[in-house]
Amino acid sequence: MRRRILLVIGITLVVMLTIISLVTDKILMDSFATLERRYLERDVERARNAIADALSEISSTLLDWSSWDETWTAARSSDQAYINANVTDTVLENLRLNILLLLDVEGSLVFGRSFDSAARTQGGIPESLARWLASHPSFSRSPSERAHSEGIVSLPEGALLAAARPVLRNQGQGPVYGTLVMGRFLDGASVAHLAESLRLSLAVMPWGSPEVPRAAAEAMERPGGEGSAPSIDASRADTVSAYAPLRDLDGAPALVLRVDAPRDIQQQGIAALRFFRIWLVVIGLVFGGVVLLVVERTILSRLLRLSAGVLAIGTGADPSKRVSIEGRDQIAYLAAAINGMLDALARSTEELRSSERRNEAFLDAVPDVIFRITRDGTILDARSPAKIPLVETADALVGRDPEEILSLYSFISPEQLERSAAATARALDTGIPQTLEFTVETEGGKRSYEERFVPSGENEAIALVRDVTALAQAAEAQRSAALLKEIHHRVKNNLQVISSLLALQATAAPDARTRALLGESRDRVRTMALIHEKLYQAGDERGMSFASYVRDLAAHLRSSYAGRSEEVKVEFALEEVSLPMDLSVPCGLMINELLSNALKYAFPDKRAGTITISLGRGEDATLVLSVRDDGIGFPAGVDLRDPATLGLRIVNILAAQIGGTLALGPGPGASFTLTFPSP
Repeated sequence: MRRRILLVIGITLVVMLTIISLVTDKILMDSFATLERRYLERDVERARNAIADALSEISSTLLDWSSWDETWTAARSSDQAYINANVTDTVLENLRLNILLLLDVEGSLVFGRSFDSAARTQGGIPESLARWLASHPSFSRSPSERAHSEGIVSLPEGALLAAARPVLRNQGQGPVYGTLVMGRFLDGASVAHLAESLRLSLAVMPWGSPEVPRAAAEAMERPGGEGSAPSIDASRADTVSAYAPLRDLDGAPALVLRVDAPRDIQQQGIAALRFFRIWLVVIGLVFGGVVLLVVERTILSRLLRLSAGVLAIGTGADPSKRVSIEGRDQIAYLAAAINGMLDALARSTEELRSSERRNEAFLDAVPDVIFRITRDGTILDARSPAKIPLVETADALVGRDPEEILSLYSFISPEQLERSAAATARALDTGIPQTLEFTVETEGGKRSYEERFVPSGENEAIALVRDVTALAQAAEAQRSAALLKEIHHRVKNNLQVISSLLALQATAAPDARTRALLGESRDRVRTMALIHEKLYQAGDERGMSFASYVRDLAAHLRSSYAGRSEEVKVEFALEEVSLPMDLSVPCGLMINELLSNALKYAFPDKRAGTITISLGRGEDATLVLSVRDDGIGFPAGVDLRDPATLGLRIVNILAAQIGGTLALGPGPGASFTLTFPSP
């Protein structure tokens, strides 16, 4: 035992030193790598800023030339003297320009020059640039005095740093008479000039160049990679490179900027780690020797005596025997604790048996199915107060791993097992109970279950499965009712908006007939809105109280015809009937038309009278809706089946829609009776 303990201490010390070394290596090398990356990112940013400064320099020069009377005059008259005096090799070389174009207001070329800085010769503009200008009218035509464009133009000849400004008079006065374009190729000489000014090793390559490492190209081509931090290539031991994209005026990646730097920081980090490891080994050897000596003298020898005493008690037949260790340290306290434990062991045995009986009774009272499972999904134990659907007994699942469960029980899907395994892992990793729901098709229909995972050990969890079918059905019904109420509320609001718009349109109508027609349309819309309002207030998907709706509709129409129907009474004989929406809307619109006609025409000259609206159940599961009055009666010669008025045509159409029969009763007055099937 002593050898094993000393060996364990030695191995632990070696492992600890190894871990410290590895962790230190990781931390320091990561720190050096981060520092190296930070310097490279700074250099890339400097290079990007230098290219932006070059564009700003071209734009500043362009501003001086474009806001000049002589340039403005040349744009109008193609002045050759201006070209000979100003567009010379010396001027283009001093300004480090490769392209100079003057375009008129239509985007047509007034003159254009290209300059080869190496050969110091001028030429015409490249055809590729002419095609690019033709395809980018927003660049070649300045729409206003403040228009300004600058950026990178991708051409077969190379990348061009280009800027365009409107041609104006002195002091930036208009009108605009053309566009002046200046450009500088980002060629080897330009890049070398930038590298020299920044004291960096720079290179600019076309987008998609094979010189870019595959990992860096993939990083820049990933979504979001074109605008993210530079991609670092640290595959070489002596040099580290950073790659970053440059966009053209179309916003597409055109170039790849590469910045190289020597790996001085990494070499310093390697040297520092080597020095650290040497001192770590020396300190570890000294510390290990001291620890082993102290542990041997103060702990191991006394633990061996304590172990021998405990072994004698465990193998002996005398339960009253106790261990004896001298001293006043933790080992002596441990001996005293062992003696106290032996004294309490007899008392706790009976209490444990009693507790086990209580736990068994408690588990038997829980209605849930309970499983004890491992991290990989193997079921270690199971108990259920009732039969599990589609499984003979809960014990039939004990010892089964996920593959066996899938092969034996086809109603369990692989996706469900994967979700359960993921929930188990989350519960074990976080210590927080996890819950998920699933459904199972049984002979009695679809059943909903809730599965709860509670960690019970480092690699074990308790899974409780509860039937929540009733709760799920109740929640779904509640959600459906709330959604239906919300739909009625929104439709009612929209119809009220339409009604308000019709009222505003009627106010602005030029003649009384148009206002009357718009008012009738508004009443029809209000009739439908009132139905949705009643359905929203009722909150019942089966329908609404049609009697209450008819009373509210009649009150609204009485208010609409207040000027001509003060002496007319409206009486009701309505049974309490609930109609669904597909019957409520047509019936409401028909009552609206018939009651509106009665209020407008049945009692002329403010004559007094009565209008009666009735609704009741007829024979053969039908409903009978009647609107009658004791007014002047229905005009003679009017065919109810083919009326000339829009209102009666609407009534006929709606009656046919619900499969009803409309009849005109005998006088006095007018009586309309609609018989239609009961829902």
